[in-house]
Amino acid sequence: MVIIYKNKSFLLVFQIFLLIGLLPLSNVFSIDEHTSHAQYSQRQTRTKLLDFKGCSVLKHSNRDRQNHELLTSQNTQKVSKNMDTHEVGYQRTFWIWDFEDLSHYEINATILAVGEYSYIFMENVCISDLGESFAIEYSESIRDEFDSTIFPRVTDLAGHPNGTLGDIDNDPRIIILLARELVSYYSQRNEQELEYSNQCEMFYIYYRLFQWPYRVFQAIAHEFHHLIWFNNEMDEPQFILEALAEYAMYHSGYLAPFGNISSRTNDFLSHPEDSLLHFNIDSEEGLTRAIDYGGGYLFACYIAEHYGVDILRNLITESADGPIGLENVLEMAGYNISFNELYLDWITAVTINELGFSDNLYGFENLNARISRYDLVHELPLVNETIPLRYYGFHIYKLESPPNNFAVKINKASYQTLGVSIAFHDTAGWHIHQYLHDEREIQVTDHLQGNSIDVAYVITSFISGNTPIVTRPNYGLGPLIDIEISIIQTPTQTNTTTHQTSKSTTTDVSTGLNGVIVLITFATVLIILLKSRD
Repeated sequence: MVIIYKNKSFLLVFQIFLLIGLLPLSNVFSIDEHTSHAQYSQRQTRTKLLDFKGCSVLKHSNRDRQNHELLTSQNTQKVSKNMDTHEVGYQRTFWIWDFEDLSHYEINATILAVGEYSYIFMENVCISDLGESFAIEYSESIRDEFDSTIFPRVTDLAGHPNGTLGDIDNDPRIIILLARELVSYYSQRNEQELEYSNQCEMFYIYYRLFQWPYRVFQAIAHEFHHLIWFNNEMDEPQFILEALAEYAMYHSGYLAPFGNISSRTNDFLSHPEDSLLHFNIDSEEGLTRAIDYGGGYLFACYIAEHYGVDILRNLITESADGPIGLENVLEMAGYNISFNELYLDWITAVTINELGFSDNLYGFENLNARISRYDLVHELPLVNETIPLRYYGFHIYKLESPPNNFAVKINKASYQTLGVSIAFHDTAGWHIHQYLHDEREIQVTDHLQGNSIDVAYVITSFISGNTPIVTRPNYGLGPLIDIEISIIQTPTQTNTTTHQTSKSTTTDVSTGLNGVIVLITFATVLIILLKSRD
């Protein structure tokens, strides 16, 4: 979640990022929007678009009075810059955000473990709840995992925590605060000299995540990636930030036990209509923000698999943001591909997820993910069906045993650009036909032909005619349009399209054999010419 702050004299930017490192189980938690300590949701983390302009009141509540003194030989202290390494038992106060009352309040917390790269603080009330012995053991396990796995793996992906903006407290260790708030998050406010800032590199983790294996480590990897990114820049679009923070959980190895599927993946797979570029922070129209996390994760996985993890690494230092920055990084790596082309390849891959042709461009090697929501068409014709399309969301028709010759006809408004990907499988294998229909066209027709086609997918998406420009915060569902589509059987003919910009891929090996024959012929002629010169 990204929040814009208005100070008295200037505009400041503050980010809070919610926990998404949750196990791929269903209905482990559910949350009541109106209850502060309701059950939590592994698929539906609650948050709001917060308005901090009216949050000037320090909250003093029973939370503070409930804080128990632990290790009473130590006094609770405020943070100081240039601090020396603190030891187990050191106490201090922290500001924390109350997601129920939408205000800051202050807590007391104690260091229960000190690692090479971290301080593990736990809110004193949480220590009393868990028992000191278990709380220390739990904190030590987090320290050990952070030092041995999370820190080296996430910094391998994102770089050093100091980034380009430096270390506000001049202490190289990261503070991991285990607290009662049900939301685990990172706040960039803590690394600025602002009211309610803790003035240190830190993030917050819900203290009871130990109840679900791997979950606490997923959350820490996710929030730590946010911390590193925002020590480099503070204006990247949300979909990129969350995509890479989710990928950090995979890169750290915490999704391997679950087939490399994040807890949010299935939310996206059942809602492909959701915009990739817009972040639905308030879960409008019943579409949980989990969908955005899941889609972003699969997008990051696709980039890493097909273009290399260095593309993700280099995004953090790329000056341009969003799709433009991604195009720049791809170009610097030697790839001549636009964001729209990449997007069409990705939505095709998550629809069919098939390997073994076209350099495995339309599938995933390291995870098994396929869109589960589509409109099934048993027979043609399909005439004048209206389809709503979100900006960079997509719709799928699945055709069972379609005719060998069919056409897709689309009516749209003149100002709209559509991306269309048609995938079908026949005796020769998989065939992919992709088209960009720009705003000059009102009616477009794509003709397809195969040999004993057994299945076909017609994928449509409302996109930009050029590389989309995405600026933060970019919340909500995004623009919505309607198109009209017909799919009809056509007479036997050669594959054609009324639009000239297209990309076609097939598993048919005849093209490859023809290329080999041409090369052999060329080499033979060259040898004859060289011999004639001798």
